[in-house]
Amino acid sequence: MLQIVLGKAGTGKTAAVMARIKDAVDRGLGGRLLIVPEQYSHEAERELCRICGDSLSLYAEVLSFTGLARKLNAELGGGAAPYLDKGGRLLCMALASDGLYSRLRVYSSARRKAELQTMLLSAVDELKTACISSEQLMEASRNCVGALSDKLYDLALILEAFDAVVANGHADPTDRLTLLAEQIGQSSMGEKNEIFIDGFTDFTAQERRIIEALLLKGAAVTVCLGCDDLGGGSEIFELSRMTARGLLAFAKENGIPHEVKEFAQTKNGNASLGFFADNMFSYSSKKFEGDIPCVYIKTAPNMQAECELAASRAIALVRDTGCRWRDIAVAVRGFDDYRLSLESAFARYGVPLYTARKTDLFAKPLPALIASAYEIIGGGWEVNDVLSYLRTDLTGLTLDECDELENYILMWQLRGSAWTQEDDWRLHPDGFGGEYDDEVNERLRRINALRREASAPLLAFAEKTGTAETAGAQAKALAELLQDLNLAEKLEKKSQALAEGGRQAAAQEYAQLWDIIVSALEQCDAILGDTQTDRDSFARLFTLMLSKYDIGTIPTALDRVTAGDFDRMRRRNIKHLIVLGASDARLPQSESETGMFSPDERRRLLEMDIDLGGAGDSELWREFSLIYNCLTLPSETLCLCYPAFDTAGEPQRPAFVVSRACAIFDTQPEQTDMAQVRMNAKTPALELAANALHGGGVAEASAAELFNELEPERMQALHRASEMTRGSLSRRSVRALYGERLRLSASRIDKFASCRFAYFMQYGLKAKTRQPAGFTPPEMGVFMHYILEKTAHEVMTHGGFKKVDDETLERITDKYIAEYVHEKLNDFKEKSKRFEYLFRRLTKNVRQVVQDMANELRSSDFVPLSFELDFGKASELPPVRLGEGEDSLVLTGIADRVDGWLHEGKLYLRVVDYKTGRKSFSLSDVWYGMGLQMLLYLFTLGENGKMLYGHDIVPAGVLYIPARDVMLSSGTDMTDEAIAAERAKQIKRSGLILNDPAVINAMEHSDAPRYIPVKFKDGKAQGDALASAERLGLLAQHIDKTLRNMAAELKHGSIAADPYYRGQQENACLNCDYFDACHFADGENGETVRKMPKLAATKVWSILEGGEGNG
Repeated sequence: MLQIVLGKAGTGKTAAVMARIKDAVDRGLGGRLLIVPEQYSHEAERELCRICGDSLSLYAEVLSFTGLARKLNAELGGGAAPYLDKGGRLLCMALASDGLYSRLRVYSSARRKAELQTMLLSAVDELKTACISSEQLMEASRNCVGALSDKLYDLALILEAFDAVVANGHADPTDRLTLLAEQIGQSSMGEKNEIFIDGFTDFTAQERRIIEALLLKGAAVTVCLGCDDLGGGSEIFELSRMTARGLLAFAKENGIPHEVKEFAQTKNGNASLGFFADNMFSYSSKKFEGDIPCVYIKTAPNMQAECELAASRAIALVRDTGCRWRDIAVAVRGFDDYRLSLESAFARYGVPLYTARKTDLFAKPLPALIASAYEIIGGGWEVNDVLSYLRTDLTGLTLDECDELENYILMWQLRGSAWTQEDDWRLHPDGFGGEYDDEVNERLRRINALRREASAPLLAFAEKTGTAETAGAQAKALAELLQDLNLAEKLEKKSQALAEGGRQAAAQEYAQLWDIIVSALEQCDAILGDTQTDRDSFARLFTLMLSKYDIGTIPTALDRVTAGDFDRMRRRNIKHLIVLGASDARLPQSESETGMFSPDERRRLLEMDIDLGGAGDSELWREFSLIYNCLTLPSETLCLCYPAFDTAGEPQRPAFVVSRACAIFDTQPEQTDMAQVRMNAKTPALELAANALHGGGVAEASAAELFNELEPERMQALHRASEMTRGSLSRRSVRALYGERLRLSASRIDKFASCRFAYFMQYGLKAKTRQPAGFTPPEMGVFMHYILEKTAHEVMTHGGFKKVDDETLERITDKYIAEYVHEKLNDFKEKSKRFEYLFRRLTKNVRQVVQDMANELRSSDFVPLSFELDFGKASELPPVRLGEGEDSLVLTGIADRVDGWLHEGKLYLRVVDYKTGRKSFSLSDVWYGMGLQMLLYLFTLGENGKMLYGHDIVPAGVLYIPARDVMLSSGTDMTDEAIAAERAKQIKRSGLILNDPAVINAMEHSDAPRYIPVKFKDGKAQGDALASAERLGLLAQHIDKTLRNMAAELKHGSIAADPYYRGQQENACLNCDYFDACHFADGENGETVRKMPKLAATKVWSILEGGEGNG
């Protein structure tokens, strides 16, 4: 007997079925089965238990089609062969494609492409679900031509070969329903059984064969389908209508009694929801004329706002209607796009949410270790792969040891042969230019020990997998890697520790991961065995195999809001449904990928009686049916919401169902007031209240008023926090961070003058970013200084630059370049070819800079006296001490070069600083306390230089020398002379020079100087770089005062964020390493930028000579 029950949503079909089952249970009649889709089985069982009571299990049960297969398998004994899991099925496909590759016309590359094997497996699933045999495919291949013929030919062979491989000791779970249809005739199922099938729109070929077998066996089968009219009606019910007609035709052909029962009247007690269900897909102009509708239409600014709206609405529903969380559901078409935002919003609003999340296996330590191990040995030990491997915490290194090794790897970007070489790593742990001492050598010894401990198992793994020729051997090599790392014991200990800490779910997850890996290895060996494969192919296959597994989450409580895609709504008895993303970009969802066959190919196959679906309008009907079934789920309220803009900022239009709802209920979408939304939950409302402390609008003021009444202490704490400043360090903290005696260098002075907080972070907390060692400006500076110092020092032993020709100069330069490469870069042993190429290119610049220095000194009476002069070494010059008592400080530093000119018994000194960047001397910066370095050295030498050089000292000036070759952007019409002139302009020195004609002439013998920053007019030197001895004295007094003030601030613990500001492109916050730590906002918490407008040199001298303060 076949009974077809037709009716639209809410007409009472399911309730009628439940009532019939209850009646049978009450009368003690057994053999009643309710078959529903897998995702509804739990809810249907709960509902049936509620209706029928405790005796239900004696007379009836709820099953899915798969559950029915298990039931009959248990009755008939079934086969002894175990069903393959997802990973095992992929291995069988790999073996099948390997044996066929020479015969395949289209998919021969599947032998070596695990991704293509996955696609073929999906095609096999689709064919089996449609009950298409390899014989049918081969016949169809002969009946058509072209690419489709070849494709069908290949798939026929693959399907046959796959089944043959599986049959060797296993069973394919995709065949379970096909086998069920065949077994029903042998089972006890028959006239005594009454079977109800509910919740389906249509059936797969496998499911349809099961229903037909049940009918042929004499079972009474009732099939409920959502449909308005069997003869005709809305197109959204077309799939169900076709399904009903097909079942009735089968019953008629086989003489099976049949009837159709229609439920026309909507049973939904909510008039507006029933009216909307009846009319959402109609083209009529009917409008709802009842009371206030229970369909709410909203628009929010974006996806995040939509998610906040959903959480806020859930709170309001529970609060105002008394429903439970589980009575509410959130549906989104294309749910994965919304998942993270939804989970974040619901957590922030304190709403329990269940999304049936499947854990990404490769986000877990063990699978991540395996994947990164293959990437390392197959990809050349790339830095990111090695770091991923170390961060799994399964390599045997402690976290501190991993950090130390990781820092070194990141610093030097070590990859490839750097890991496989026998020699120790010798690059400095702190980057270019570091000095090697006992502590550094000990760090290198430790780093090399860690490197060998981490790499030894991987090197052995690389060797074994490189020689392994079969899948079995490859699986054994991987198993030995896991054994070498002692992972079984490590994972067991981690699992125990988690369990003891009360984290049972995480503990079970570790155990489950180990079981998955072991099972996967065993299947590889058992199924693939002696199949020929290399390391890369096996690695792709094994990692793809692992991706087939997942670790599902189980909700910790039943009372939760559920969320998911339209086709994954697990509950049907929903009171309140919130639909997000209701834009025309999502509803209906655009046509998805159709697998191995295009829509046109599916149409051609249908003409050959091979129905795979996806042809014609069937998928559009299915999508409409899905939308209808989802939107008709709620019994009390429906909320439709769409974003005004998508994640890319593109404006969005409402979906057609939103437009229909607006027309039916004669309304417009309500603009969401996000402030009001946030008032519904404590955390976002508290954020509003906090914003009220800095102004805000009505909502912020209301939130503040509410929390002032409910939680006055918290609001007082927020108010205090809003007025808090960074404060100052205690004297004890200052001593702990900076030492008993404050020591300042030129770089420290500049940093403090730039921003007090940045100074505290860098020199107090010693915080620093992790950056790869590269030839960035600081490192290039170290290299350039090294070559200039060494070269100039040796030239002086040959009598100076005037006595050395260019050829000799270049030979000396190249000598020290080679020395630097050997001593500092370990002869490029751990560096890439690209690094070596860039370094070699840089040496051309170095030679040019050395040549410029030589040319300058050849035209000058000043000669180099000292290189890298250390003001902290007593053997050279004692450190400079300023101030007395607790506010005293010691100044240290190194001058790149000091030149001198002995004239009339006095030694005129100038301090030279090489600059690889574009910084130039600025008197304005000196006024503000920055760029004091060279002047400090000059004035210190003026006081103490006699003890070093044996003559009375006269400060003659300071010069910044561009230590870089100048790259010019020139038009094609520039002459060589013009280019040379432009280059000469850009290598001009900057600085301050004693305004004395003899000194100026001694610095450069020329009426038109190329190097020093002086011009002549009417035979008289001019320029901002000139300063009298008196002005230099005023500048020395200003610097002394600035440093004393700085020392006092430091001693009193100043850590204020007070960055200097000269414009958007010139300020302390620009590219600051500590910007994310300080959270500086100009004008907040009593902190503001220090505006430092650029002052002309004349203005600075005017201030100094006028005695104005430096505030």
